Amino acid sequence: MGESIVNQLFWIWAPLSLLPDLVRIFVVLFVVLQLARLILMNLVPPAINLLCRLLKKILYLITYPVMALISTMQRSLREAGKVSIPIWVDFIEEMFALFERFFNKIIELSTKRKRNRARIKKWTFYSATALAVLLTAAILNNPNEWFSVKWKKTETWLTQVKLEKQLGFHVPGLPTSVQTNAAPPNPKEFVLSNQFKDGGNIREAPTLTARRLYTIAVGEAVHFLNEEQVDTRGLKWLKVETANGQITGWISARIVKEK
Repeated sequence: MGESIVNQLFWIWAPLSLLPDLVRIFVVLFVVLQLARLILMNLVPPAINLLCRLLKKILYLITYPVMALISTMQRSLREAGKVSIPIWVDFIEEMFALFERFFNKIIELSTKRKRNRARIKKWTFYSATALAVLLTAAILNNPNEWFSVKWKKTETWLTQVKLEKQLGFHVPGLPTSVQTNAAPPNPKEFVLSNQFKDGGNIREAPTLTARRLYTIAVGEAVHFLNEEQVDTRGLKWLKVETANGQITGWISARIVKEK
């Protein structure tokens, strides 16, 4: 029953999947950031207040024995005829006082939140909206970066696994749809070129900075998935799949040749 209710929540993605990329990405990021904003505004200040009160109690527990020890040492020094106070004693006292003032200030600011609530809500709303715009532009303008790859994987999972396979909703024309990602009947096979005997890396995205997923050995064939891209350095990348079908990623066309 609980799993069925959770699956129904994925129907929210159905109308979103029909929107243009720009609108879809912005709407999702806007909603996520606004929810995160509300959670942070309602949970973070009380949590900080509680943490500072706890740290203040710990500070008192530390301060008492330390100052008692210093007082005992000072008494011994006075009995020995030394009436001057060492600099390190003043330093320790100032440090304890500084920490106490700091915790008191944080507690005061966190408890004054209601007075400035309207201004904080307005400022965080505009900030979250601006961040959604910037992230949308970053994803669309940097398709090979890790955050764009993560976004594409999330879209693919929502569309293929949740909507199409589990809920039976077909998304026509969407790039992440099952029909458009199907491999050709007889895919080409590639192996490492002769000069690359140390192996070749299959990466998560078509860029040299992407995470390495697997290293193919000399003579090991990979299946070409009929998709290629050129990165910002002008390097051509091929989307491939290992022979066992467990790993899919990108390999530089410079280090492989058709089998």
